[in-house]
Amino acid sequence: MKQILLKVLYFFLFLIVASLIFFFWAKSPNLEKSEYAKIVEFDNPQKIEDDSIISIISYNIGYLSGMTNNTSVRPTEDFYKGNMDKVLKDLKAYRPNVLALQEIDYGGKRSYYVNQFEVIGKELGYLNGGMTINWDKTYVPFPYFPPSVHFGKMLSGQAILSDYKIVEHERTELARVRSHPYYYSAMYLDRLAERVLVNIGGQEVMIFNVHTEAFDVKTRELHISFLKDWFLRIEEKMPVIMVGDFNSDPTYKEKGVKEFYNDERIGAMCPEGDLLKEGTLTYPTDTAIEQLDFVFFSTRHFELIDWKVLSEFGQVSDHFPVLTKLKLKK
Repeated sequence: MKQILLKVLYFFLFLIVASLIFFFWAKSPNLEKSEYAKIVEFDNPQKIEDDSIISIISYNIGYLSGMTNNTSVRPTEDFYKGNMDKVLKDLKAYRPNVLALQEIDYGGKRSYYVNQFEVIGKELGYLNGGMTINWDKTYVPFPYFPPSVHFGKMLSGQAILSDYKIVEHERTELARVRSHPYYYSAMYLDRLAERVLVNIGGQEVMIFNVHTEAFDVKTRELHISFLKDWFLRIEEKMPVIMVGDFNSDPTYKEKGVKEFYNDERIGAMCPEGDLLKEGTLTYPTDTAIEQLDFVFFSTRHFELIDWKVLSEFGQVSDHFPVLTKLKLKK
């Protein structure tokens, strides 16, 4: 009897040790942190026809996983190739001067090791791009079951592709969710504000690409308050544009994206009176019921020319992209 108990004890000790080894191996990064933000030059000529009009698309591409995003479904490699072909075709039809992307993969297992940033940047002919990493893990065991759908090697983040020369690029980590247990937090992504400084017609312009917390309300409130304050501090010095997936619908009761509508110094692609109307909803793409994706700009520097939710992109992602055209005031 004693020998059986010892064997059981050793077995459980082995499981504990093996689990700890796996956990620390899985959460280890693929890259040095110094590689988490950099400017990439593409071998493309500069393409700017009118330096007073800026067209910008903000798009959470959901690593081209469509409505399978974060579900226990493993799409085929051909599925991703098809979505890449479609998104390239649709983006070329609009071809914005600035393309801000969220949830873009840089060669992770879940999207078959394709560097989506390089493919899109080169195929659309951008001059340069800022890339940022917000999720770098050796092995992400999610979705939890079955193991065959695990994300595995994770390398994902945000990106800004630009026709304008990027002269500064910065990656800023937003506040982490304090309520997460250590083991969960260790595998969780960083929420980021990506910032680039570009020169447009001799005028320096600051562009932000943000992706705020999706699940924890208090943390998202902190993110939005911080970003609004940062926007207003930059607006005092130069033109500023802030775009992204704010994970905040105007109907949410907590302090959210509507905070940006409460200050006349901040303009929005979608006027307050048009919020949540037909054609303005961005999520989810199978039956859109929320407006989570926005473009904001400093009103004393820009005039809104046009904007549109690009629903024709379909279910390449679980979000629709938003297009905005701004005129830089002289």
